[in-house]
Amino acid sequence: MSARLESSQQHRRAVLKALLWISLFGGLLFGGVNAARGLWVLAGLEIAYAIFSCALLRIIGTTKHLQAWTVAYLLPFFGLMIFALLLPRTSSTVFVWIQTIPIICYLLLGLRAGLWLSGVFVCLGVLAFNYRYMTDSSLMNVVIVANVGLSSLAMMLFSHVYERSRVDNEQRLIELASTDGLTGLANRLKLAEVFERERGHARRDNRPLSLIVLDLDHFKRINDKYGHDGGDQALRHVADLLPQRLRETDLLCRLGGEEFAILLPGADLEKAASVADTLRQQLAKSPLQQGDGQLTMTFSAGVAVLGEDGSDLNALLLTADRRMYEAKGGGRNQVVAAGQQYSLASDPR
Repeated sequence: MSARLESSQQHRRAVLKALLWISLFGGLLFGGVNAARGLWVLAGLEIAYAIFSCALLRIIGTTKHLQAWTVAYLLPFFGLMIFALLLPRTSSTVFVWIQTIPIICYLLLGLRAGLWLSGVFVCLGVLAFNYRYMTDSSLMNVVIVANVGLSSLAMMLFSHVYERSRVDNEQRLIELASTDGLTGLANRLKLAEVFERERGHARRDNRPLSLIVLDLDHFKRINDKYGHDGGDQALRHVADLLPQRLRETDLLCRLGGEEFAILLPGADLEKAASVADTLRQQLAKSPLQQGDGQLTMTFSAGVAVLGEDGSDLNALLLTADRRMYEAKGGGRNQVVAAGQQYSLASDPR
């Protein structure tokens, strides 16, 4: 999640930098033009805004308060558009900038904030345009209101639909990247993401955090006897069965092959070992129907706890994996947790 957030922040920084450069050169250009036309107040505001944009360019790449500076940039930017539109000697082409407000808001602020800010300033822009260019003809006024209002609404709708589709597509890609295609369980990438979050909670609240690594026993025999389709059915059976005995806060994921991991927030080593043994018994007494017969499966598991067995995910996976192979070596269909002392440099396979 943190990587996703950082990617979004970098994208918005890049968009904001581009707009700041446009504001810098545009402010100086229009400031000079309007000064030559005698529009001193507008020219002064535009030049001042160009200087402000130049100052923001120096900090926007590193600031931790990107959202706040973005709002600080947009509010005077849009306000200046409205002010310019109301002045009697400015061109009606200023309204072109009003039409860019929805796009800018959604790119820089996202779906919700982009909707509210663009809605407010587009409405103000439409009102300002209609006030400025109302005629004595009622029919012409209707035409002006309809054209300006509908075109502005279209820009807002298109921007909203695009941003919504982008957010939904991004979410789908993230889910695909963090989900095991065969079982529908979380994968190692998702485990790493959730572990970082739960480790922070565990340290802040002084709560335990445990990890179970389990491996199905004699899985090669299943593939040899029933084929890879039978092996896939067995893996899906495990993926469907185990969550029934887990809490909503627990995370079951497939590490690869016939190996799974379970993250247990709030569970100490003893509790995690008990959960693992309960799951082991549940699997052993819940055979999978294969044709006319039944396939009974078991697993061997190892348990590790944050702090005592390591401070990061790799350390816990290594310890739990070693204990799982200790369970394999001890006869399979069992759980190994505390009490095993061995060199992590050795390989019990």
